[in-house]
Amino acid sequence: MYLRLGHVDTVVISSPAAAQEVLRDKDLIFASRPKMLATDIILDGMDLAYAPHSAYWRKVRKLCMTVLLGAHKVRQLAPLRDRETLSLIRKVAAAGQGGEPVNLERLLVPCSIAITWKATLGQLCGGELQEQFMSVVNVAVTEGSGFCAADLFPSLWFVDVVTGLRGRLRRARRQLDGVFEKIINEHEARQEEGKKTGDEDLLSAMLRMKDEADLEIPITAATIQAVTFDMLIGGTETTSSSAEWVMSELMRNPEAMAKAQAEVRRTLDGKSPQDHEGHINELSYTRLVIKESMRLHPALPLLIPRLCQETCDIGGFEVAKGTKVIVNAWAVARSPEHWHDADKFRPERFEDSAVDYKGLQFEYIPFGSGRRMCPGDNFGLAVLELMVVRLLYYFDWSLPHGMKPNELDMDMVVGATARRRNHLQLVVSPYKELPSEI
Repeated sequence: MYLRLGHVDTVVISSPAAAQEVLRDKDLIFASRPKMLATDIILDGMDLAYAPHSAYWRKVRKLCMTVLLGAHKVRQLAPLRDRETLSLIRKVAAAGQGGEPVNLERLLVPCSIAITWKATLGQLCGGELQEQFMSVVNVAVTEGSGFCAADLFPSLWFVDVVTGLRGRLRRARRQLDGVFEKIINEHEARQEEGKKTGDEDLLSAMLRMKDEADLEIPITAATIQAVTFDMLIGGTETTSSSAEWVMSELMRNPEAMAKAQAEVRRTLDGKSPQDHEGHINELSYTRLVIKESMRLHPALPLLIPRLCQETCDIGGFEVAKGTKVIVNAWAVARSPEHWHDADKFRPERFEDSAVDYKGLQFEYIPFGSGRRMCPGDNFGLAVLELMVVRLLYYFDWSLPHGMKPNELDMDMVVGATARRRNHLQLVVSPYKELPSEI
């Protein structure tokens, strides 16, 4: 679908066939990003998600895959996931004492933060730093949709001055600069004291490379800040939101909840908590539940826009050089040509299906596809699956105030990601005795 969004030629891709052309067949033509005001101000356009396709982008992507996001590193982080998700269930149990509804989002986000920050920075920073960082995240997520005046009407950039948007973004940037100055100072102080936390984390690797003068593409302070921000926001916002959507769908569909819980408890009963993650591959139905929830609620309903770098044909229509191309992953995953009862939650639809998360079947692209596919899919899925499995294993869940399943609202608010408009509030009852803290 062609749109003229302000002064910007824009094509919205809403079918699997067209998505395949953009994301695979002509991937290189569409591998770069259009400029966006929010990321230019907050991150200098140097982060992994929004940087143009270039030698710089390839270098930082390779670094992130090697140090943090690759399959081997994700496996090494299993003890961290184990500790933090057990901490999550203890907090759920404490919050649910007395029968008061638990705000699940307020517990999922800190768990995601703890895992992502410790994996990326080697430590979990203090509460004040976290709060300051998350306030910047909220600005980036809310304002980073690409629909501000400067993104749509480049010649009318002053409109964002009048509305206060540029001021909000600049304040967020100054706040982020202060946060990272403290993070890096604390990190370097720990290293000087010899307080290493094991394998090299992403921040340590980039600080080491920053001091290597012979690099063809140098790692600068701006690079460190932008790339680290990407890792922290990607592992925090999308994972916690996806877990909340999974639990929402299960509360709306009691039969699916009962089936998933029965499978989880049958499989994990008698197993040591440290062995839970090792048995997730046996939870076939529960993994279908997560896959179906991510079909209905992709973390990025609109994939990050791409920039057409040379005039080409998509679906029989000419797309001119310089056109912004947006893949509507939400619409693609609900295409009636590929999905029966596309708007219904039916995990069983994947039972005999070869569709996976790898971005090779274009009717299902929750992590995107091609060169600019989300590199954190393995990292995020490992956290999401263990979160959900432990919530189902240790607790029984019910809706508050006699609410019926079909009365649970599923409204979402869309910025850079898609979150529930109203946080999920549930009543929790312990099913299994919690493991003691070590």
